[in-house]
Amino acid sequence: MTAREFLTNVTIILTIMAIGALIETALPMFVARPWARGRRGANLGLTALSFVSNWLLASVAATAALSLRPTGLLARLGWPIWLDIVVGIVVLDFSVGYASHRTMHAWPAMWRFHRVHHSDAFVDVTTTYRTHPVETGWRFLFAIVPIWLLGIPAQAVVIQRLLQATNGVIEHGNIRLWPPLDRVLSLVWVTPNVHKIHHSRDFSETNSNYANLLTIYDRLLGTYTPSTRAASVVYGLDNAEGMSKASCPGLVTMPFQSSARRELPDTKVRFEAGAGR
Repeated sequence: MTAREFLTNVTIILTIMAIGALIETALPMFVARPWARGRRGANLGLTALSFVSNWLLASVAATAALSLRPTGLLARLGWPIWLDIVVGIVVLDFSVGYASHRTMHAWPAMWRFHRVHHSDAFVDVTTTYRTHPVETGWRFLFAIVPIWLLGIPAQAVVIQRLLQATNGVIEHGNIRLWPPLDRVLSLVWVTPNVHKIHHSRDFSETNSNYANLLTIYDRLLGTYTPSTRAASVVYGLDNAEGMSKASCPGLVTMPFQSSARRELPDTKVRFEAGAGR
């Protein structure tokens, strides 16, 4: 990815974030409490860091898609290019959006990094890229492997990343969606309400709704929680008050500190959510 392409991508994502911010201002899901001092700065700092790390990794992924495609499984099948692209998007959505995400919750070593994202005490468009660079690298591994094995076309990689970035902003936005519309859309698509469940302080809800685009993976694999529960979500993590108030450098270094807590979401116990914000 050239510098010009990178700037184009950043411009697109920032535009989507700006639109999302306008929507959540007009149709807020929850009334936002005053932000903790430095919260927005920390989130936007991690956003900038995420843009750079994604640029570097996306360049590698796009190169792999172009250079490795002739030896991939899809190329051998001889399907039409449009079908290769559709299959590629679905495969990447499952691998990057669902599988990599679920493993970060299941494996304590990766949870230490992913909890940076979940430690945000409120969820809005700035939470979208509140991610640790190690998490970015982890998701990249789940992209490059199917790209290499299947020879997923570069067009599918670009489209999937654009959809992932767009819906990532929308699903984190503090947006109130008309319940009947949410019920219909969530049958297939990850809506803001569906993803808000995933940011619940209740670990039994945190361990659900992992998907980024399509809800079918959660439904088929038994990790789906109905979006009707979104109204009772309480955001954040227990025993992570320091992380919710930490600066960008503090959040980047915190997972490496020996004193960092390692709470692993409990997948066995389900509780009722507390009062919503």
